[in-house]
Amino acid sequence: MGRTIKLLLYYLIYQFATQGVFTCGYMVYHHTTQLPNLTDPSGVTLLLMSQLIGTLALVVHLLVWKYVRLNRQTLAYYNSGSVLAVSILFIIGMGLWCNYLSELVNLPNNMEATFETMMHHPAGIIAIVVMAPIAEELLFRGAIQGHLLRKWKKPAAAIIVSSLLFGAIHGNPAQIPFAFVLGLALGWIYYRSGSLIPSILMHFINNGTSVVVFLYSDNPDATMQEAFGTTDAICIAAAGVVLTLACIYIFRKKLLPQPADWQEETA
Repeated sequence: MGRTIKLLLYYLIYQFATQGVFTCGYMVYHHTTQLPNLTDPSGVTLLLMSQLIGTLALVVHLLVWKYVRLNRQTLAYYNSGSVLAVSILFIIGMGLWCNYLSELVNLPNNMEATFETMMHHPAGIIAIVVMAPIAEELLFRGAIQGHLLRKWKKPAAAIIVSSLLFGAIHGNPAQIPFAFVLGLALGWIYYRSGSLIPSILMHFINNGTSVVVFLYSDNPDATMQEAFGTTDAICIAAAGVVLTLACIYIFRKKLLPQPADWQEETA
């Protein structure tokens, strides 16, 4: 677990370091000792740009130091797109029943104001829809889970540990349970395929859908029950469960019948 802890520290260091550099630069430029005001457009832009650069720095670090190897396996494109197509259906199905359960649990959303700010800013949308899927899949699936799969004898343990860390790093009670479940799905696909492409695509679809719903819905804060009624919401969630199980069956029986090769790398 030493390497896993080190990777998580890299993630936190890059985020805090870039925010610190941008904040100090802002204070020097404006000749002030006051921190940037996040209700001010310039303060929001500053925060989001620091997040983007910190995320990009993490990606470069993971690749240059070969925590993730971009080889024929990790970039594989399977079955003429069949795996990617079913991956899209898989994440859509999961979203239907996970969102319904999240609404029933109704955990506090401590990051709601932050996400609303990000979704109204181009840099925030890029951070959520593009950079987060790439960086988080490289880190949690490629670097952490991939390493654990090669070291541990039980693949399920590697998937669960990486998913727990993925959920915990979000730090928001409303996100943690769904992020954990999402991590299980992404981790399982990565274990079966050995490729990061399906999990990055699923992560992109998940985050992108949230942004689209927020920006174009008449009432983005409405629950499924408020939007569709209790009976229809339950039916939609049940349909999501059926779609999820169907995709798992297709993966196991048709597209990815055998897990990828997770032997220890020699170089």
